Amino acid sequence: MARDLRGFIEILESKGQLRRISALVDPELEIAEISNRMLQAGGPGLLFENVKGSPFPVAVNLMGTVERICWSMNMEAPEELETLGSKLAMLQQPKPPKKIKQAVDFGKVLFDVLKAKPGRDFFHLASR
Repeated sequence: MARDLRGFIEILESKGQLRRISALVDPELEIAEISNRMLQAGGPGLLFENVKGSPFPVAVNLMGTVERICWSMNMEAPEELETLGSKLAMLQQPKPPKKIKQAVDFGKVLFDVLKAKPGRDFFHLASR
């Protein structure tokens, strides 16, 4: 289970879904062009380790497939994403419950939201 971006990158790498690019790349148009071509081909996420003018690496297309989105959320199947979408839709447009079961279901969703606070370091990526 990935607790931060670095951990997620390690998961992708272990599953063969990350390509590290050590060649010098220009951030203006080159990264976008390479990323678009790889995404259209269904390729892996990319980690550009040597970006012109930047001391930081650039990660792109990490969640370029449904499978990788599932992994990022510690899910195994796309159906779990659909369930999450239903819960989020319920929160976005809540309707007053008409039955006790609806109130209980809404309470469960609210409880899930309270449990799901993100970690502070998820988006912190330091170069290796």
